[in-house]
Amino acid sequence: MCTTEFDFVIIGSGLAGSTAAYLLAQFGSVAVVSKESPTKSNSWAAQGGIAAAMDKSDNPHLHLADTLAAGDGLSNAAAVQAIVHRAPKLMHWLMELGVTFDHNDTGQLSLGLEGAHSRHRILHAGGDATGANVLKVITEQINQHPNIQRFSPARVSSLYLNQGKVLGASVQLDTQEQLLIGRRATVLATGGAGQLFEYTTNPVGATGEGIALAYEAGAYVRNLEFIQFHPTALQMEANPRFLISEAVRGAGAHLINETGKQIMSDHPQGDLAPRDQVARCIYEQQQAGHRIFLDASKITGFHSKFPTIYQGCLKHGVDPLQMPIPVTPAAHFIMGGVVADVTGKTNVPGLYAIGEVASTGIHGANRLASNSLLECIVMAHELAEHLQQSSHLSEQAGSSYVDSDIQKFESIDSEMLRQIQSVMWKSAGIVRDKAMLQWGLGQLEAMNQINPRAAAMQTAMLILQSALLREESRGAHYRADFPAHDPSFEKLDTFICKKANTRLSIINSSKKYA
Repeated sequence: MCTTEFDFVIIGSGLAGSTAAYLLAQFGSVAVVSKESPTKSNSWAAQGGIAAAMDKSDNPHLHLADTLAAGDGLSNAAAVQAIVHRAPKLMHWLMELGVTFDHNDTGQLSLGLEGAHSRHRILHAGGDATGANVLKVITEQINQHPNIQRFSPARVSSLYLNQGKVLGASVQLDTQEQLLIGRRATVLATGGAGQLFEYTTNPVGATGEGIALAYEAGAYVRNLEFIQFHPTALQMEANPRFLISEAVRGAGAHLINETGKQIMSDHPQGDLAPRDQVARCIYEQQQAGHRIFLDASKITGFHSKFPTIYQGCLKHGVDPLQMPIPVTPAAHFIMGGVVADVTGKTNVPGLYAIGEVASTGIHGANRLASNSLLECIVMAHELAEHLQQSSHLSEQAGSSYVDSDIQKFESIDSEMLRQIQSVMWKSAGIVRDKAMLQWGLGQLEAMNQINPRAAAMQTAMLILQSALLREESRGAHYRADFPAHDPSFEKLDTFICKKANTRLSIINSSKKYA
């Protein structure tokens, strides 16, 4: 096996991983490992924008309040404060880097409104192609940087653990295995887990493997039961399903059923209610036999405001200018993940997690729209600043490397993944209960006997275990057998660690987790 040393090994090439690579390359050598190119990431596909308090009528305190409200009692206020206060400055950093955000006719930033936001604070770049436009600029910087080396397409079979420290990763490149050593840090930026569900907006690589890799290395994982289902994916058979951004509702579109009734008219926030509430309303309508549509007919200039969505709908035989768009909920974002602080630091020395794979407490039980791209950028900066201040190299750097004491994950075939997706959608979908969760876990445990070393399977089982532990409904986690908030679960997280008993732990908002 070939061994190559770097200062930093980053696993993932979405916005979090790419931004971290660009920043860390200023003071060290960087290996970027990814299944696919950045264009196949969730970040690239992100139609929504980036939330930041840029308007005179707005401020970070209001952004903080909206994020905490969406988090439904489980957000870490200190972590949220860290990202919302850095947001405006980092938007200027992106502009200096070359990102062109949309402006209105008067030359001011065009700030959109999305669900559960109290102010217009969503920056877009290229209308509904913000993720692609931001990531393109950063990728161009990476591609010409001499300190960065890409390894793609590649599969990480395990983190490299030596004497309790993560020192890199074992990587499969075609038929060759390589050990990539990260002398100063190994960074997980692997994104989400939407592809564990039958219906999702996530790209095919989003199978939650980063969570399994960290768990196997002894990292704490937390709150995996909180899966956000986006209310408005295009009703189609393909996987992933085409996303209809919340910004369309922010621009004036309404959710209706086949009779023309506006289904969110009774909610105080209407069509811009929190995503979990909108998704459950659609689910209930569908269970009653209704079909749901998004009526965007009153949006002036739809095709120019939302060019990606317009062309995507046309591709699938739907003309938003002529007919309502058929929509349905789909798995979109995981609020839980590998426990980390805002610098990405985990409880395992040498291991960091940033972006969607991390659980910092920023999103709590339900992510506020357009905070995800912001989280990627802020955490990458926090990570780089932390690591730049810590110049210590691992004691093992430059020595001979022995076999890691972690068993390696094997690849999973498409048929088994399809079976996992079916089980997860039935047992851990928008509405859950104990019987279906236990059924799902039993199904996966039986399948795991056939392929016991699949990372996707490990993460799926952890999600079901977490969902069973939380016997209440909160945020994106809805239990039909426990349909209300339980005050005793306030500030209660579901922690799971391979090296300890599965347990619930009382925490408070000021507690440091890593």
